[in-house]
Amino acid sequence: MQNLPMFRELSSVLCSYKIESWQTKDFWEKVKLLNVPDNNINYQSVYRLIVRLSNEGYLDIDLEKSKYNLIKYNENNKLKEFRSAFCFSSLTILKKVSSEKLKFESELIYLEEEIDVLEELKDQFPDIQTKIEQLIDLKIHRIKYLDIKVRAIVSLINYLSKF
Repeated sequence: MQNLPMFRELSSVLCSYKIESWQTKDFWEKVKLLNVPDNNINYQSVYRLIVRLSNEGYLDIDLEKSKYNLIKYNENNKLKEFRSAFCFSSLTILKKVSSEKLKFESELIYLEEEIDVLEELKDQFPDIQTKIEQLIDLKIHRIKYLDIKVRAIVSLINYLSKF
């Protein structure tokens, strides 16, 4: 099944959303958010995958809410198996992102210590004091950049933790 057209895109939707009373058009709207061309071939590929997932027991048809040939689908426990097989573990991603944050925080500490030492060196080498100050300015710019990166990663971690 994973070799079928649009499988990767539909899998991304299935991994990112809780499926409750979804029609085919709901799946399609989410797939289009992944910058998939909006054409009949892609729509039909998504439709066939949804039918196959339903036939193989990954999606349940909500008989109470389905009317006039508008089938509504719900997720079930078997879809959780699908997710564990085809979705990237959000926990693994969180670990990688957190590791990257620690790396930046470590570099921040290193740069701050380096600036402290450079400040001390200004007194020892007054003839290159201007160059030392320029280097300190470069280090300060790097610290500001890393602070922004750390804040962005914290935002990303908070956002990913919601899912």
